[in-house]
Amino acid sequence: MLDKQDMKSAPVFHIYLLGTFEQASLDEVLSDMGMQGERLEGTTTIVSPALVLLGTGQIAPQGLADISFALPPDASPASLSHLVHMAMENVALKQSVRQLEEQATRQHRQFEELNRIGIALSAERDISKLQEFILTTMRQLTNADGASLWWKAVGEDGQPKLSLRASQNASIDQSTYQDFKVPVDERSVVGYAVTTKRSQIYDDAYNPPPNKPQGGKGFDAQYGYRTKSMLTVPMRNYNNEVVGAVQLINAKRSFETKLTVANVPNEVVSFRQEDLEMVESVASQAAVAIDNKNLLDSIQALFDGFVQASVTAIEQRDPSTAGHSGRVEALTTSLAAAVTKIDVGRYKDEYLSDDQLKELRYACLLHDFGKVGVREHILIKAKKLMPGQLEVIQARFEGVERSVQVKYATEKLEAMRRGEAGAAVLAEIDHRLEEDLVQLDRWVQGIVAANEPSVLPEDKASMLEFLSQQTYIDMAGKPHPMLDPQEFRFLSIRKGTLDPQERLEMESHVTHSFHFLSKIPWTPMMQGVPEIAYGHHEKLDGTGYPRGLTGEEIPIQARMMTISDIYDALTAQDRPYKRAVPATKALDILRSEAGEGKLDADLLDVFIAKRIYDVTATE
Repeated sequence: MLDKQDMKSAPVFHIYLLGTFEQASLDEVLSDMGMQGERLEGTTTIVSPALVLLGTGQIAPQGLADISFALPPDASPASLSHLVHMAMENVALKQSVRQLEEQATRQHRQFEELNRIGIALSAERDISKLQEFILTTMRQLTNADGASLWWKAVGEDGQPKLSLRASQNASIDQSTYQDFKVPVDERSVVGYAVTTKRSQIYDDAYNPPPNKPQGGKGFDAQYGYRTKSMLTVPMRNYNNEVVGAVQLINAKRSFETKLTVANVPNEVVSFRQEDLEMVESVASQAAVAIDNKNLLDSIQALFDGFVQASVTAIEQRDPSTAGHSGRVEALTTSLAAAVTKIDVGRYKDEYLSDDQLKELRYACLLHDFGKVGVREHILIKAKKLMPGQLEVIQARFEGVERSVQVKYATEKLEAMRRGEAGAAVLAEIDHRLEEDLVQLDRWVQGIVAANEPSVLPEDKASMLEFLSQQTYIDMAGKPHPMLDPQEFRFLSIRKGTLDPQERLEMESHVTHSFHFLSKIPWTPMMQGVPEIAYGHHEKLDGTGYPRGLTGEEIPIQARMMTISDIYDALTAQDRPYKRAVPATKALDILRSEAGEGKLDADLLDVFIAKRIYDVTATE
C-alpha cells in the first residue's frame, strides 16, 4: 500500500500515471512542460512534490487523494496542459495549507504547554522541586538527555559566580549534582552565555563555533560520557536582568533512548531553532518563578527575624520566662502534627496543612507579646510585696524592737529610783522584754513567710489581720500601724504574687497581644494568628480569660496551646515565684483540669499518649 509517509523531498514536481489514458497527447503535453510521467506501481516510492494523474475509471490510491487528479477523456492538449498546471498548483496549495495547519497545531500545543508550565511554576513553593520541574520540563520539550540550572550570585571574593543549583542526566545512573561554581566570564559555555547575554547552540561541544569556549570535556571525563549537542540559555528576571542560565545537552531522536559513548553519533541530533524559542520562553518564566521564590524566602526570613526580635523583647522584659514562647511553640506544633496523623478518636478527621502549622507557630511565638503593655514591676513580681517593701517592714520592726528595749530599760530605771529594783523585779522585766522580742521576731518571720508566692495558711492570714490593727509609737510619740493597708493587701494574697488589680493587668496581656497581632497585615493563610493567640488562656467551661469563651468557641489551635502553655508554666525551672514540678505531677494537674471540663481531654490524651512533653524535656 502506497503511503505519503514514504515520500522523499525533491525540488520539482514528479508526475505519476495510474491506469490507461485515452488522451494520446498526454506524453507530448508533459514533455512540453518539461516533465515526464512515471507509471505508478505497487512498489513505486513517491517523491514529493508529486501529482498522480488518474486514468479512465481509476480512483485515488489510499492516502494519495490530496495529490491525485482525474483527467477528462476528451480534453484537448491545451486543456490538458492547463489542467495539469492547475492540479499542481492545487496540490502545492493543499500542502501549504497542511503545513500551516500543522504549524498552527504545533504552536497551539506549545502555547498550551507553556501555559501549563507557567501555572506549575507559579504554584510550586518548594525551591528544590521547582528547580527539578524546570529541568525535567525543558528536557521533555527538547528530548535532551541532560540539563543543569545555574544561578548567579556574588562569591566570597566579591566577584559574581555561577552556582550549580540542580542537574539531571537520564543516561548516568548517579546524581550529577555537586556544589560547583564557575566565574561569570567567557572561559566556560555557561559563563559565556551569561556574559554575552545570548543563547548558545552548539552542534558539537568539542568543536565549538569560532572564538567560543569548548564545553563538556571535564564532565565527560568524570562520568564516562560524551557531550555533543548543547543548548545554553540565559535566564532573565522581570527586570530583564540575567540571573542565571539553563544548559541542555544531547538532544536525542527519542526521549526514551539511553545514551552511551558508542551510540551518541547515531542517536544525538542538534537542537532546533524552535527548541531555542521554547527554552528561552520557559527560561524566562523559570527565572521569574525562582526570583519570586527567593524574594518570598527573603520576606519570610525578614518576618521570622521580626518574630524572633519580638520574642527577645518580651523575654528581656521578663528574663524569668526566657525560652517560654519557644517551648510552647515546640510543644503545640508537635501536638498539632500528632493530631493531624491520628486516625482514631474525636480528632481523626482533623488535618492541619503546612500553612496552618506555620500560622500556629507564629501564634505560639507571639502569644505573650502583649506583656510589653504590662507594667514591669507587675510583670516580674516574684513576691507578694513590691521590691523594697519587705525591707521597709523589717526596718520598721527593728525600730519597734528598739522602742520596746527603750521602754523596758526605762521601766528598770524607774524601779531603781523607787528603790524597788530587786533581783526578782529586774528578772521579771527582762522576761517580759524577752517575750516581746521573741513575738516581734515571730511576726517578722511570719511576714517573710507570707511574702512567698505559696498558698497562704490560715494562721498567717490571722496574724496579718491582727498586725494590720496594731499600732506602734514612733520617737515623736505618733501612732502608726504595724502593717499599712497596701502591705496588708499584698501579704493577704491567697495564692501567687498578684492581688486582684494586678492580676487583671497581667491578664490584659492577652488582649494587648490580640490588638498588636491584629495590626499586622497577615496573608489570608495566616489571618488566624490573632484569634489563636487571643484564646490561649480560655477554658472550656468558661472560667478562662479574657472573654470567658466556652467549648467550640475556642479554636482547636488555641486549645492545643493552652495545654502546652500550662505544662510549660508548671515544669519551667526559671520562675522565681514558684517551684518547678516534675513532669508526672504536671500531667496529673492537666488531667485534673481536663476532668473538671476546663481543658480538652481528647487533645490531652494525644499530648500524653504521643509523649509530646518529651519535646522540651531536655531544655
